[in-house]
Amino acid sequence: MALPTAPARELSPHLATAEPVHFGAGFHDEESHGLDRFRWMSASGTLTFARAEEPRFLELWILSEFHDLSQTLTCSASDYTVEFPLVNGWAPVSLRLPARVDRVDLHASKLFPAAYHPADARVLAVRLRPPLLHRDPARHATVSGQHENWIANTREMLEGRTALDSTPVSLGIDLHGVCNVKPPCVYCEWDFSKELEGKFVEAPFTPDTLREWGPFFDKSVNLVNCSIGEPFMMKEFDDVLDAFGDGGKVLEMTTNGQILTDKNIQKLLGRPIDLYISLDAGTPQTYAKLRNDRFENVLHNLRRLITAKGGPGRYPHVHLVFMPMRVNVHELENFVKICAELRVDRMVLRPLNDSPGVNLKWDRAGYQYDYQKELLPFPELVQTSGRAQALCTQYGVELADQMDFGGKMDAQFSKWLDEGRSSIAVPAPAAPAAARSEPSVPPESTPQPIVIPLEPLPSLGRERKPACTEPWKSLYILRRGVMPCCYGGVPIAPMDQYKEAWNGPLAQAIRFELKEGRFHSYCIKSPACPIVRKSAEAHDLPASQRARMRLRRWKARADRMTGGAIGKTLFAVQWLLIRAKRVATDPRYIGHHVRRLLGDSSRGSLPPSRM
Repeated sequence: MALPTAPARELSPHLATAEPVHFGAGFHDEESHGLDRFRWMSASGTLTFARAEEPRFLELWILSEFHDLSQTLTCSASDYTVEFPLVNGWAPVSLRLPARVDRVDLHASKLFPAAYHPADARVLAVRLRPPLLHRDPARHATVSGQHENWIANTREMLEGRTALDSTPVSLGIDLHGVCNVKPPCVYCEWDFSKELEGKFVEAPFTPDTLREWGPFFDKSVNLVNCSIGEPFMMKEFDDVLDAFGDGGKVLEMTTNGQILTDKNIQKLLGRPIDLYISLDAGTPQTYAKLRNDRFENVLHNLRRLITAKGGPGRYPHVHLVFMPMRVNVHELENFVKICAELRVDRMVLRPLNDSPGVNLKWDRAGYQYDYQKELLPFPELVQTSGRAQALCTQYGVELADQMDFGGKMDAQFSKWLDEGRSSIAVPAPAAPAAARSEPSVPPESTPQPIVIPLEPLPSLGRERKPACTEPWKSLYILRRGVMPCCYGGVPIAPMDQYKEAWNGPLAQAIRFELKEGRFHSYCIKSPACPIVRKSAEAHDLPASQRARMRLRRWKARADRMTGGAIGKTLFAVQWLLIRAKRVATDPRYIGHHVRRLLGDSSRGSLPPSRM
């Protein structure tokens, strides 16, 4: 089988001028966790490299375990010293090195508490990916601006500010609005989405789009493609990907994988992309019930892509997506086996959006697909999550569980999770490390069972954050409208009003409620949000909000059965009640409308209702 070769595109200046960097004293051996290759640093560490006669730039990707900016990293090179506050998770910093230096000394202000790794006796502070040493001042300025914005954004969130001076750290984008799967996937609201897109349905996405966005693009670090369409059908795809890579962005992109041709595979190789492939089936028969008969074609394309990129752990990262539904939940184990056989970087468990208003029905490959009947009850979803955890452990597959968005599944629903885990038979032998093309992990860094201490764990600052941080750090600029989060139910502004929406009244109101420990009504009306749904199932929501969620679900079901008549009736009743209250409380109201009927507008307009 002929494999696509690496693309012969011109390297960006920061890559063309890259020089080797070596980990010195203070760093532990390289290890991996999930998709990451990194080294733990103890309290201090040294990086070394060849001496040069001119200034250079050192780019570091650092993971801090602290959520409250309380951990800093001091970098010293000769007589030059700079201190960086660290945000939680992986984030970049860039250091300008003076001429004629050949080392940088790093020091963390605080350690990752030993209570979080009781089976690992090493001194641990932060993790570092392989550093990048280069001579591209534009790249240094870009990454420095991103770090400063991320720090400002985190500080504003911790302070509970609702009007932000920072711009989004994560940007939702809409790459392409045309798809090659026709008719669409059975769970895709294609027609509804295209109606929402309105005049923006054919709006182009090009490098000019990114320049128009200015700081909203320049200062973002993560890009998430949320388009209702297939990105590999874009005409200027290469130029856009170059702009992402040169700007230090990590792109999350979803594809159906059916047109991963040699040419398209070449476009991906070596680029910092998390590629999500929607498969959702463990057999060709079930795939045909969801899409079409190209199941084996997708698997063939993925084998070629993973071989061409050199196996797991290299860019682009390949994530295979499974959304459990009635039609496919019985194929979960077979799906995990496919992930293991393909050597994907990660399996993604993603819930089918619990949207009561969706009324999709298809007859596909002899199967009657009804969206609402495909939704699994919440306990079964959690059990499926537990099964997936056990199966991925059994077959040596990395799992990303998007049903645990917000991170409380294990604590809130341990019974159902344990039921799912225990339903899996005795584990089969895991795939050998050699077959997965992964370096062996040093014994000292081998994952150990979690030991739950008797005393409370030291604080990492997580308690200072709201239940959801999306409205602070993210904005989704989509053809169908601007969204404040990845699970937004309805747009808060048209696509071209994203700047106004970022600090608009609704965005600020959502942030205010979240910082006060409550969900805004926008959140309650966004049925796909797993944080809200988990809170409802755990009875953490106030009784009034639980009642509103139940009413919304009842109304949606009634609308489906009556063709929307219930919704129109409720709207009419609400309109009559508002007008009746206005008549009772405002004597001028009747007189105003009498004058309107008589065509007399000379007396001016009535003040607006405060309802």
